[in-house]
Amino acid sequence: MKYIIRLTIIAALVSVFVFSSFAQEQMTKEAWQNQITEMTTKRNDLKNQFAGLQKEVSDLQKQDAEKTQALKQCQEDLTSGQQEAPFVANLDAIDARLNELSRLSNQDLLARKAEVDSVQNWINEAEKNPLSAIQKYQDRIKDQQNRLDALKKTIADIEGQATPTYTVGTWAKDRDCLWNIAKKPKIYDNAFLWPKIWQGNRDQIKNPDVIHQGQKLKIPAKDALTKEEKSAVRKYWSKKNAQVPAEKP
Repeated sequence: MKYIIRLTIIAALVSVFVFSSFAQEQMTKEAWQNQITEMTTKRNDLKNQFAGLQKEVSDLQKQDAEKTQALKQCQEDLTSGQQEAPFVANLDAIDARLNELSRLSNQDLLARKAEVDSVQNWINEAEKNPLSAIQKYQDRIKDQQNRLDALKKTIADIEGQATPTYTVGTWAKDRDCLWNIAKKPKIYDNAFLWPKIWQGNRDQIKNPDVIHQGQKLKIPAKDALTKEEKSAVRKYWSKKNAQVPAEKP
């Protein structure tokens, strides 16, 4: 009897074990199937996304090709008409003025500072022209701006330097006139440079023959007379000679 009971218990345990193994095997297959289904879904989604990206890339390439062609056509239209000639002429004028300003002495450049500002306005206008988008013109305008910036820096450096001054004394004691002041060793040591003092102090000196005790005159840097200074001297002598009474016959 006990043996039969034991056998029954063992059989029951075996049945439970077999059923549990079968259930576990069935769950594993279901989980595997679910995993396969999930991965298949993900694969399909990725395929769809990839196809969408390929289409987007294709569309962008097409748009890029169309824009490139449109830009090329625009450039051809601009350069084939009469719009290019005046634009190039303006750039030539800017180069000519920059070349002229670059050859000036520091004092002349400072005196023509307003022209530097005018050139900047010309460059600004050139940049607004549609032709400035063409690479060769874009590079040319950039070079012009760099040259102009160098001139601006030179002017700023000149203005930043302390300008020496001279306080006018008396004629009786110091014999001060522009000629004698320019002749002083500590000034120019050259009397013929007196127009530089005159032109550098036009706000104080209306008539170069008349200066007053106590005037504090700026002394520009020693250099050859500029074209403007030479022109002022010629006008001075022309006016002075015209004031001399004509001799009676």
